[in-house]
Amino acid sequence: MASLTGLALAASLQPASHAQATSSNSKANAVLKKIPLMPLSNQKYALCAGAVTFNFDGITYARCRLKDGNSLAEKHTYKGGNAETVNKIGNAPGNGTFLVSTYSPPSTDEYALYSCPSSGAYAQCNGGICFTNTSGNEFPGLGRLASNEIICSCPITVAKDYHVTGPAKCPTSRSAYDKICSKGSEKAVTKDGASLYIGAGGPPATTLAMNAYYDKVFKTTSSSKICERP
Repeated sequence: MASLTGLALAASLQPASHAQATSSNSKANAVLKKIPLMPLSNQKYALCAGAVTFNFDGITYARCRLKDGNSLAEKHTYKGGNAETVNKIGNAPGNGTFLVSTYSPPSTDEYALYSCPSSGAYAQCNGGICFTNTSGNEFPGLGRLASNEIICSCPITVAKDYHVTGPAKCPTSRSAYDKICSKGSEKAVTKDGASLYIGAGGPPATTLAMNAYYDKVFKTTSSSKICERP
């Protein structure tokens, strides 16, 4: 599914009148019910949608973009806090070492959504912890990061019926499309050195609903491109 100078993550929640994201697609709605979203406004965040990743020891590390503005976080509630709390701790004065990856609609000039109904794997990055000291530095498998990039750690999800954010230029062959979906055996798609795309459960309608929710909360207008399997 964003320099770190003066990171003041006093994230403000939007009014409670904004309901949870929903979809008319039953499979998408089932996924959305399991991921309650928290709008966070006017703060630095890491956007991983479309990122390149590198698998190592069961975790994939994503080369994400540092952005400044509004985003949606999965709450990830725990005793004493949630995603917003983690961000505040990670960016507190004298700490400033990490932040949480969150989501905003990516540019359709760069990215599209891909439906992946067959078995494969994707990286689930909304809620991934990102390390501020990685910006501008070298990282295994991903090369040197720009100053506006950051590494986030994301769980690898092996699944059937999911979708990923891939390149805007749609593939012209089924094999190229399936490669973006990381279709294959669990051993192949989760091995060390493998690269996955960022995704989520259910069909692209899941992300379309998140985009619509983002637009409603932050009063924006976003669009999405969907690539179909040739």
